[in-house]
Amino acid sequence: MAAHRVHPQSQATGISFLPTATDVPADQHRKRGHSCLPTRKCLVTSCVAFLVLGVVATAIAVGITFGILTKPADRTYHPCRTASQHPGFLCEDRTTCLLPSLLCDGKMDCEDGGDESAAYCGQMPSSLPQNLIFKCPNRKTWIYVDRVCDIRNDCGDCSDESVSQCPACPGWRCDTVFFADCACIPRSRCRNGIQDCADWSDENLCND
Repeated sequence: MAAHRVHPQSQATGISFLPTATDVPADQHRKRGHSCLPTRKCLVTSCVAFLVLGVVATAIAVGITFGILTKPADRTYHPCRTASQHPGFLCEDRTTCLLPSLLCDGKMDCEDGGDESAAYCGQMPSSLPQNLIFKCPNRKTWIYVDRVCDIRNDCGDCSDESVSQCPACPGWRCDTVFFADCACIPRSRCRNGIQDCADWSDENLCND
């Protein structure tokens, strides 16, 4: 009697045979790996990164343009006296003496533009010659020294127009009724029909 060969059947025995690597198609190997296509999260992260870099680049460009991040050129301040006997700024021509308030006003008054250079205008008021500015007691406000004693309340507390700063009043001294006048008014406002002094002395005693 001829021998019968028995072939194993997976259905009958419950044993399954796993395919080998050579049996798996190549395209299925590629599907199991990481996808090379960018995800939405990757795109958002990239956009945010480029946005931050753009903001930083813009800030650096603005800083360089306005002289904030650049090192000021070396300049030596030369003091002088103006016609009104205020401390002044001497231009490089050694002839022109500017009032302090002409520094960094956006207009070049020195031929070489030294009064508008980053050396003085880069980080005001610390970059300005300190003898050309007056710092108000509140430490937040400052003015040029030629604005002290100009019969205007520039500091807001009259410290730039106080008697200690301005012993001589070029107009009429009194306790004024207007905040901007401090304690001195121009004589042109005497006897003009408007009360400027609390005691009406500008209308009764002052002569224009």
